[in-house]
Amino acid sequence: MQLNWIERLFILSPFRALLQRYWESRQLLAMGGPLTGAHVLETGCGPGFGIDLLYRQFKAARVDAFDLDPKMIALVRQRKRTGGHRTRLWVGNLRHIPVQDASYDAVANFGAIHHVVRWRQALAEIHRVLKPGGRFFCEEILSPYITHPLLGRLMDHPQEDRFDTPQFIFALQQKGFRIHAYRQLANLYLWVVAIKSHHGRHGRG
Repeated sequence: MQLNWIERLFILSPFRALLQRYWESRQLLAMGGPLTGAHVLETGCGPGFGIDLLYRQFKAARVDAFDLDPKMIALVRQRKRTGGHRTRLWVGNLRHIPVQDASYDAVANFGAIHHVVRWRQALAEIHRVLKPGGRFFCEEILSPYITHPLLGRLMDHPQEDRFDTPQFIFALQQKGFRIHAYRQLANLYLWVVAIKSHHGRHGRG
């Protein structure tokens, strides 16, 4: 699901960039450590703030990134972003990632999965494209926020089958992830670092 105009204003705002840089990404970095020299995928990259952080804060060597909205990918290409030719971009969605199995050392998700109607399928795809032992850095908005009578209408998120922390953690484990660490804020926001088991099962759907 693409963003509505309210979400688009927020995603493109300097406030969002500052929040992502000084709070959100630092939570994940403290939990999961740097990605020095890694090949990383960012899901739902928006205007590219996360790409910059993966290079500058996480120390990634290469970043691939995609977004459902072609306008967001166009914005990333227009910006003078960190990484240059080391960054590969495309328009795509989380349920069908067009890369081979075990392609990435890490996957980063800065709040894209709650936009996906069949979000468990997205987790299966992330598991598939990670190398064994690869890390999944995930920040998400939880169901009490999504289904709030006011906020839910303003943000225009899918309302059915949303997840709280136990449901999301369980789904990760079902797809073959081992939970390395997680934190939540007031049952509204979740940060989790999960690792693809070397012998974990692979689930789809």
